[in-house]
Amino acid sequence: MAKGNELVVSAIQVTAVDGEIEATHEKVSRLLDRAGERGSDLVVLPEVWTGLAYSESELYRETAETIPGPSTDLLAAKAEEYGMYVVGSIYERSNDAFYNSSPLIDPQGSIVGKYLKTHLFDAPDRVDIKGGIRESDKVKAGSELPVFDTSIGKIGVSVCSDLRFPEVYRVLRLKGAQIIVCASAFLSPRFDHWEFFLRARAAENQAFVVASGQYGTEPKSGIGFVGRSMVVDPWGVVIATAPDTECCITTMIDLDFIEEICRRYPLMDQRRPSLYGIIDEEGR
Repeated sequence: MAKGNELVVSAIQVTAVDGEIEATHEKVSRLLDRAGERGSDLVVLPEVWTGLAYSESELYRETAETIPGPSTDLLAAKAEEYGMYVVGSIYERSNDAFYNSSPLIDPQGSIVGKYLKTHLFDAPDRVDIKGGIRESDKVKAGSELPVFDTSIGKIGVSVCSDLRFPEVYRVLRLKGAQIIVCASAFLSPRFDHWEFFLRARAAENQAFVVASGQYGTEPKSGIGFVGRSMVVDPWGVVIATAPDTECCITTMIDLDFIEEICRRYPLMDQRRPSLYGIIDEEGR
């Protein structure tokens, strides 16, 4: 567990099979035990870790849950058992709407808050995905970028395709995030994009990034995922990477290193916001 500003962080990667939520719960439960036994302070799960539901057009409706619900109850029990924070995304059903939602659960098993994915993966013309993908056909986009002030530091949450939008990470950092998690189902074969985006987001914002991904080929849809969950430090150095298997990776980070990196190169102090007005859509 945490000593001063040192934290133990873990990332879990699995292949979630469409429609097999009970089996996925059992698998994730075992890996959460592994993370907890290692003394993890924070555990990150992949994007829609209960199943992406790509194999059938309406399967996401059956996969979706309320929050709280069975999947968050599982995470809450493990978070309380081991005294750790747990975060990862699932399909959330809220009234008549669906979201790609990432609840953050604290060591008491309570839901601190949740992040609703803001940049949905709409890629209808991807040649490597039969029929393409339009996430916006399933879920609504969120409209907020919250940072959660926790007992282990300030945590920002992102999901998969958010990674391609540097503005998301910059806003989270400007709001004080020291750790930015990325729950992902990043599509193969784009390992090169996955790694350099994570390293860039960490280095340009001088924050730790803890990223977890779906791994392997989902057998019912035939869609493949990069996996390679990783932890990146504020200098852009990869300090832990998952092998090509379902697993839990664990490493230690020291939040004091953020201050040291900012001392070496005070990027945030050297920003010139007056030059960046075009980034604001309303200012175009």
